[in-house]
Amino acid sequence: MEKAKISASQLFILMVLFELGTTLLLPIAMDAKQDSWLAILLGTVFSFVLFLVYNKLYSYYPDILPTEYMQKILGKALGSVLAFLYIFYFIYNVARVLRDIGEMLLTFAYPDTPLFIANALLILVIIYTVRKGIEVIARSGEIFFIIMYILAITGFILIVCSGLIDITNLQPVL
Repeated sequence: MEKAKISASQLFILMVLFELGTTLLLPIAMDAKQDSWLAILLGTVFSFVLFLVYNKLYSYYPDILPTEYMQKILGKALGSVLAFLYIFYFIYNVARVLRDIGEMLLTFAYPDTPLFIANALLILVIIYTVRKGIEVIARSGEIFFIIMYILAITGFILIVCSGLIDITNLQPVL
């Protein structure tokens, strides 16, 4: 197996893209109502702290996988349980996101296509990108990140210039 490495900024970009990608599919902070921006801001802060933890652990253990250094830090028994939960969390998350993306595609673009076909095609794309390696995914993420933020800034400028924003709708926090 080849030793693939990505930089801390590439990891950060991949984490941000993951967060933003899932916000399109999953309604976040619905219970917060008008304070959803505050819930998203707190989530971003906690995600940044998680990034710092991952980055520091990587600097201590650059040559082993997270599931391996969990066992090294916490001991064989507790580390194995936590490593299993870590892997299970990502498998569950991938399955849920795959299903959500498949259903979104069927709802908006391909209503007559079976869900199995849409998900199978998505899985083929995922297999291809994983086969190319994490470095290619990270570099593609960097390009997509730049494009996404150029579009976001352009959209924000257009919304501000259109006069759709009503400052009187701003209310106090909570």
